[in-house]
Amino acid sequence: MAIEVFEVGDDGYRLTPVGEELVEDDHSLEEYDLRGAQAALDLSLAGLPERLLSGANSCRTASGETLAAALRTDVRLGASARTAIEDEARRVSTGVASAYDWSAVDVLGASGNGAGTVVDALVKEFPGLRVRLAALPSVLDVLGEQILDPEALPRVELVAQTHPVPSGAGTLLLCRLLEWLPDEDAVLTLTEAAAALPADGALVLVEQVEAADPDDIEAALHHLRLTAAFGSGLRSVKDVTALAERAGLAVRDCRDIGWDHRLWVLTPSA
Repeated sequence: MAIEVFEVGDDGYRLTPVGEELVEDDHSLEEYDLRGAQAALDLSLAGLPERLLSGANSCRTASGETLAAALRTDVRLGASARTAIEDEARRVSTGVASAYDWSAVDVLGASGNGAGTVVDALVKEFPGLRVRLAALPSVLDVLGEQILDPEALPRVELVAQTHPVPSGAGTLLLCRLLEWLPDEDAVLTLTEAAAALPADGALVLVEQVEAADPDDIEAALHHLRLTAAFGSGLRSVKDVTALAERAGLAVRDCRDIGWDHRLWVLTPSA
């Protein structure tokens, strides 16, 4: 027996009456945007069985694109995803600021999910820090107009780019970037980051990891969404460390910064 939560209409997906009841329980129905990122992630769960059985990514938006591709090209979808993720990043921005010696950094290259909120916190706490914040063109307006405080903007250079690793900095910060990438793509991204670092450079990696509480239902649901949508899922600390080592990076430090997030300090292997 199957319970339909979404159905296809002339203008794309819409909620069934059952779906509306579920949304009303977890969201304000008026705020639940069927063309937004949360709905896309929820809808991706429909492809979870195929992903688990065959490894194939069956998650598609109404346009037929994979969700990862749609986030790069659809301004509305990309902006709604960025807004939600940046809001979540407020919980860990203080932990990121206290877990590394940012006062010793001159120019920081930053990108990833929640990087705007983290950068906003860093430049306010460390006045000497300058940042090149790289993001998809579809989300630059969100960063400049909604995430970064006007006080922080003069010290942040917004850079539009389609690849995830910023350039021109001796220290790189990648925030929750790997959670949208399957293992092989994650290794390639970290390898690119390692190649971009000078010999004395460092990569600061922030990732959400598997919840310490096995009964954390929200974390389990988030893991399933990531698995269905991107083929990744929440990884353990050991898993992320192994990906970094495969990319030619050595772990100099790894710290718990709260909310099931860890911060790694990685340097090129000798």
